[in-house]
Amino acid sequence: MRSAFLLALAAAILATGSGGPIAAQGQCSFCDTNPPPSGGGGGGRPNNRALDLEIQSDIDFGRLLVIGSGDGRVILDLVTGSKTVFGDLDDFGGLTVQGRATIRGRPMRTIRIDFPSSVTLSDARGGHAELRDFRTSLRAMPTLDANGQLEFTYTGTLYTTAAIASGGTLRGRIPIQVDYD
Repeated sequence: MRSAFLLALAAAILATGSGGPIAAQGQCSFCDTNPPPSGGGGGGRPNNRALDLEIQSDIDFGRLLVIGSGDGRVILDLVTGSKTVFGDLDDFGGLTVQGRATIRGRPMRTIRIDFPSSVTLSDARGGHAELRDFRTSLRAMPTLDANGQLEFTYTGTLYTTAAIASGGTLRGRIPIQVDYD
């Protein structure tokens, strides 16, 4: 029986919105302060505030113990952040956190948020796993509130194979697409 520790961490980092790329974490250097560059930006729509995505917390699966082949999956509950482990993995504790984000833009506008179909998590030792099946707390047609904000949580399912059997700290970036509908 082969065993190792695995700490999986997925960070939501990059988003694109109406009028071109915006960096998550509130780092948009041109949002609402400068006119859009020619041929882009506000799409010719006056008073169209750019969208901003701020990540309050990243997804963290805590620590897992790899047993046997290491083939398994881990699901984080969208509401509580608790984890459920399947296959050749065992829960070895550690803090689990579901992702939490805030979008800011033009009040009362419907927006579209798209997550990728999968994200590869990797570490320096060559281990990797896949994050898929993203879930959010968003309604079918998410709309910014009267203050131009919308908060939501998100999680995914971590899929592991024998490629993580050496253990390690897995990290990755989740590109999130945000735009006005």
